[in-house]
Amino acid sequence: MKKLILLSTMLIGATSVYAAGYQLQEYSVTGLGRSMAGVGVVGDDYSAIAFNPAGMGVNKTSGIQGALTAVSLRSRVKGSAVVGGKTKNGHDYTHIFRVLPSVFAQHNLNDKLSLGLGLYTPFGLATDYRNDWFASAQGQYSAITVVNLTPSISYKLVDSLTLGMGVNIQYATAHLTGATADGGFTDMKDADDYSVGYTVGLVFQPWKTTRLGVSYRSAVRHKLEGKNKMRGGIYTGFLTGTHDVSAKIVTPETVIFSAAQDVTDKWTLSGTARFTRWDRFHYLDIYQEKVGKLSSVHENWHNTWFFAAGADYKYCDNLTFRFGGAYDQTAIKSPAYRTVRIPDERRIWASIGATYQKNNWQVDVGYAHLFVRKAKTGAITGNAPLNVRVDSAYHHTQSDIVGLQLQYHF
Repeated sequence: MKKLILLSTMLIGATSVYAAGYQLQEYSVTGLGRSMAGVGVVGDDYSAIAFNPAGMGVNKTSGIQGALTAVSLRSRVKGSAVVGGKTKNGHDYTHIFRVLPSVFAQHNLNDKLSLGLGLYTPFGLATDYRNDWFASAQGQYSAITVVNLTPSISYKLVDSLTLGMGVNIQYATAHLTGATADGGFTDMKDADDYSVGYTVGLVFQPWKTTRLGVSYRSAVRHKLEGKNKMRGGIYTGFLTGTHDVSAKIVTPETVIFSAAQDVTDKWTLSGTARFTRWDRFHYLDIYQEKVGKLSSVHENWHNTWFFAAGADYKYCDNLTFRFGGAYDQTAIKSPAYRTVRIPDERRIWASIGATYQKNNWQVDVGYAHLFVRKAKTGAITGNAPLNVRVDSAYHHTQSDIVGLQLQYHF
């Protein structure tokens, strides 16, 4: 995951696909239907293992669930770039389609103790521009996938208070390509890394109908190492060949506050506020053999908040409808720090979903549309005479997310 961010800084491009920065949260289809409001505390799926492991205490039954979430992102960009002192004008269109799988399982040993295991994708990026587009020296193709395996445990201290914790075993892999300002080409792949973090949380139930939760996911430190195949240009011809590259990066810690309130037997209201510490991401430095520091990009990100509110309506014993909305801030302070790699901007969520239950089976569907603010890029990457400046390029982006989830309760 960091590989993407670190690698993408070196004249290669990556675009944020789903959430602010490169963070993902689409591993609960029930949560998707309410714009991820109440994650970890509502008690209607097993994704609490990822969001707040103490939320396993809210789920009264053991079970397993699997989900597929399809994300479609469409982006149009128009503007100009100054590459090696020469101005290029133009436009491009990129369409990213990704399917994100997730699996969660929970076993309640008794009324107090629960064990869980989750496999999901908490971070990711993707972009796919034409090889000859006007800002190809700042990015062409990028793909990054970060997979989390989270064994977790929760214990109910008293009827009103449950504690939980989990270990985040994380694997990151990336493939990035891009042009250089002097006519060369780079292809970075087979870059991966394993690292470990943790998650802790608690759920407080002052009344039977009220659930309040808070959780903390630690930062995870990666040292990414891989290969960069280069075809050198006018000035970088001596780099033609395959070289080792490396970089260090820290993925951000997050704090999630969630609440759910059963207003009546039919209605449940929920909300979530998530804080993400992006301000660790000041510079992205890439090191390559024979060169030393190959690239250094001043990212200068800042911390963000995500706010969501949702509601569930139990139409009958078998059928529940839900809807929600959310506001997601961007981590990029200004166009001066926004590159075509990550043209992130703030976004608004609008979601609907439904659940059908029969015997031990539960089927969940969810849909969300993301309205993304127009993003202006104006950052400079690289060093003279090979620097790349994107002037007044505007990205018009929108995204649709559809999810299908199946649960079986033991």
